[in-house]
Amino acid sequence: MKRPLNPESKKDLLQRTAPSRQKQAKEYLNGQVPGVMQHYAPDAVADPDKGWVESDETVHRLARWREEAPY
Repeated sequence: MKRPLNPESKKDLLQRTAPSRQKQAKEYLNGQVPGVMQHYAPDAVADPDKGWVESDETVHRLARWREEAPY
């Protein structure tokens, strides 16, 4: 698992973040909101060899969503 960012790295990241996204970035860096993977696959677990491992139900749900997406 990655180490937390030090204050200097957080400041650098926020300087490169679009102003409209800075509030979200600050909340994420403070651990107040889940990451993208936790949002789309909340039941996923981290595996040191396989990375993120989702349940079959999550994979099927995301596949259906992808098929039905309007783009």
